[in-house]
Amino acid sequence: MSETLYDKYGGFDTFSTVVSNFYQKILDSEELAPYFDNVNMEKLMSHQTSFISTALGGPEKYTGLDLRKAHAPYDITVPHFQEVAELLEESLDEAGVEQKDITSIISIVENLMEQIVSSV
Repeated sequence: MSETLYDKYGGFDTFSTVVSNFYQKILDSEELAPYFDNVNMEKLMSHQTSFISTALGGPEKYTGLDLRKAHAPYDITVPHFQEVAELLEESLDEAGVEQKDITSIISIVENLMEQIVSSV
């Protein structure tokens, strides 16, 4: 059995830290921060950590809303989606994730764009 990206980088604790750093970057962005007004960030980060962990082969099971339903009220634009992907890439790099694995993870994220962006 091959090692998952989840296991390779230390599992839940590592990706919990990545998600925390990622959302701090988002909240520091003048463009992205308004999307998170009145959002329970602790709950969101917990869901996001579970989502990423599951996507990378971890045992956590994401049980949040359907991505399209969860993001529909926010009218997310392509440039904002791309900025989020760039901030995730930075957060993964800062956590010591190898570039080839960052590329794989960002590819997973990019494949979700149609479910997240209001009009692609």
